[in-house]
Amino acid sequence: MHTLVDHKSTYRPFQRTGFAPLGFMSRIDSPDRTQIFVAIIVAMTTIAAFAMLPNTEEKAQVLLSQGRIGEAVQLYETKRETTRLNPFEAYSLAGLYQTQAETSLLTRLLEDEIATRPQSDWARPMLVDLYRGDNAYGNEARILAQIFAREPSIPAYRRLIGLYRLEGDRTGERATIELGRAYGLASQHDLERLNRLKSPIAMDETAEWRSSERAPAPFAQETLL
Repeated sequence: MHTLVDHKSTYRPFQRTGFAPLGFMSRIDSPDRTQIFVAIIVAMTTIAAFAMLPNTEEKAQVLLSQGRIGEAVQLYETKRETTRLNPFEAYSLAGLYQTQAETSLLTRLLEDEIATRPQSDWARPMLVDLYRGDNAYGNEARILAQIFAREPSIPAYRRLIGLYRLEGDRTGERATIELGRAYGLASQHDLERLNRLKSPIAMDETAEWRSSERAPAPFAQETLL
């Protein structure tokens, strides 16, 4: 009868063959194993640090610093599905849409921004540029009129008048010249035009009416620039 003393084979402790965490590293040479272990620790630390960042804004900035633009956009969009972005986040997402030529997404974001934050001072100029690029005169006039009411200027005044004429919008043109007169921007030609716009036939919005008097050449050129 055989005993343990008679057994000639070398004793080896029982080893599990499953895939324990980092178990594969036991089969790698020591120097390489150290490098891999350090890389794993660095990756885990980075992930943990990212998760601990307090808000979407800071997380997005980390992603952008690493060139991960798509992930930064997704981060903002995910938040936007459940809550409103703060002004800086909305501005950042708008800039990302702009760099990626996402015109429709940018337009929708900007329209939402001015609807929820009427005092926003950056969204309207971007919208004006978008609508101007698309030759969407009615929408451009709608947003530009809001800018003009807040910050009257000669360029905005002239452009608005030109847009309203292109659209055949006598009501908008009248209102713009009235504001221009109040702000001291209306020319004599504008005031004469205003008198014509206030005539009974012009005030009838259902009537077919076009002014037979053409604007001076410098004015016509300026409004379409």
